[in-house]
Amino acid sequence: MKKKVGIITMHKVPNFGSALQAYALQHKVDELGYDAELIDYHYPNKYHCAKQGLAYFPQRSTFRLFILNVIARLMLIAHVNKNRAKCEERIERYELQKNYRRFYRRYFKLSRFYDSIESICNNPPDYSIYMTGSDQVWNPRFVANDPVFFLDFAGVDKPRLSYAASMSNRKIDKEFEDLYKAYLQKYAAISVREKSTAEIVSRMTDRGVNVVCDPSLLLNKGEWLRICPKKPLVKESYLLLYIQSYSYDPYPHIVSFTKELAEKLGLKVVVLMGLRDGYSIDGAITFETAGPFEFLQLFRDARFVVTTSFHGTAFALNFGKDFYSVVKEINGDDCRIADFLRQCSAEHHLLEIDSLDHIENLPQANTAESEVQKLQEFRGQSLDFLREALRQ
Repeated sequence: MKKKVGIITMHKVPNFGSALQAYALQHKVDELGYDAELIDYHYPNKYHCAKQGLAYFPQRSTFRLFILNVIARLMLIAHVNKNRAKCEERIERYELQKNYRRFYRRYFKLSRFYDSIESICNNPPDYSIYMTGSDQVWNPRFVANDPVFFLDFAGVDKPRLSYAASMSNRKIDKEFEDLYKAYLQKYAAISVREKSTAEIVSRMTDRGVNVVCDPSLLLNKGEWLRICPKKPLVKESYLLLYIQSYSYDPYPHIVSFTKELAEKLGLKVVVLMGLRDGYSIDGAITFETAGPFEFLQLFRDARFVVTTSFHGTAFALNFGKDFYSVVKEINGDDCRIADFLRQCSAEHHLLEIDSLDHIENLPQANTAESEVQKLQEFRGQSLDFLREALRQ
C-alpha cells in the first residue's frame, strides 16, 4: 500500500502560481510512488485577516456563488443602474472563481475542509508523512505565527518535511525567531525556495538547508503542455504583460515601458488580469477572469513576456520565452525573483522599476539554451532531494 503524504500550502488563493505549484508538488509526489493529498486548510482565514487588518470573508458554497451571480446578471438586464458597478464586479468575481474551481476539481486531491487553526488542531488529518509545501508559507507578513504551516498539528511521531518553503525576505523580525526555531527543529528534512531563506533557517536551526526549485518547475514545459488546452486564446503574435503589485507598486512605469517595448517589437499587448483603474494600453486584449488553464495557454503562445511576478518569471523561463522580470530593487528585501534567476545564470532578464525609462539601454531578453539547461539541472537536484526526503 502506498504511503499517504499530506501537503500543507496556499493552494486555493486565487493566484495562478499558488494553484499551479500546489498541483505540481502533489503530482510529483504521486509520481514518486506515494499517495499525495492537499490539506484543504482555508487561507486566509479569520486569524490571518485579523493579523493583517483585513476583512474576513468565509468560503462560500458553489451554489451560493452561482445564485449571487444570477441575481447580478438579472439586475443588469433590468437596468438597475444604481448597483451596476457592484453587479459587474460580482459577475467578474464569479467567473474568476469558476475558472479556478474548474482546475481544482480536475487536478486537486483534497482532504476534508478546515476553516481555522482550531478545526485542524482538534481533528487533524492522518498521514504517514506530513509536508509543508511551497509558496510564501513561512513569510511572517502573511502567516504571522500560524502553527499550521509548520505542521504543528501532526502527531509527534510522524515525519515532517518541507519542500521549497519561502519566507520571501532576506531577514526575519526577532519576534518570530524563537517560535520559528521551535517549529523548525521538529522537521526531519528542510528545503526552501530561496538562498536567503536557507540562510535564515540554517542560522535558526544550526543545520544544513537545501535550496530547491519552486514546485511549478518540477514539471518541464512538455509536462505542463499535457494539461494545457490546445486551442490558442489569441491568434496574433503578442507580448504578454502579467503584473502583480502586492510586493511593490510598479505603476505607472510598467505601463509606459510595455507600450514602448511592444511597439518596438511589433507585437500586440495581451494583459493577464488587467491593469489598475485609470491605466490602459491602446488595442490591448485583456483577460480579467483567467484561471490556471488560461494562464498556461497565454504563456505557451506568447512571443515575449513582461512580468513583476515570481511565477510569471518561472513559467517564462521554463517555457523558453524571451522576457523581462521587473523588480523594485535587484538586491532588495523581496529576493524571490533575483535568487531564482541567479540560480539559473539568467540575471540579465532582471530590470529595476526605476530603470524602465531607458529602453534603448536594455539588456538582452533572450532565453539562452544554457539557462534552460541550468534549470534542468536545478530540477534534477530538487527531485533528488524530494525523493530522498520522502524515504526518511
